Amino acid sequence: MPRNISAAEAAARLTASGINNQDRYTKGTSGKGSAWAGATGRAEANYNSGVQAAIAAKRFSRGVTEAGPSAYDTGVQQKGSVNWPTGMQQAGDKYQRKVAKFQALWDQALPTPKGGRRSPNSMKRIQENIDRMVRVAGA
Repeated sequence: MPRNISAAEAAARLTASGINNQDRYTKGTSGKGSAWAGATGRAEANYNSGVQAAIAAKRFSRGVTEAGPSAYDTGVQQKGSVNWPTGMQQAGDKYQRKVAKFQALWDQALPTPKGGRRSPNSMKRIQENIDRMVRVAGA
């Protein structure tokens, strides 16, 4: 950290840098997908050992406990709510691409007639729906 500034000033500089240097981020990350994909493949062993070490040290539960419920609420208010509309707008094309193959199923009737809540017919219909979606997805 630079000398003679407070942690609050350093945080303010970091925040301003993120806002003011968006173009640097875009330039530095554009066209790097193949490098990212290659690195992720090479990093898998390190990731697995790191996750196992974190589990052994109970880092997840310790981190959640340390953050507390207010950290989640603050994140939702300050980040999630602000970014939600943009994310949803950007997701439209991908959603359409991924859902298009299932569109033919929307108006198709299932072989089993509807039943009451928690009836055997309802459970059978759920399984029929899952089965036909799996067939269309090719999974």
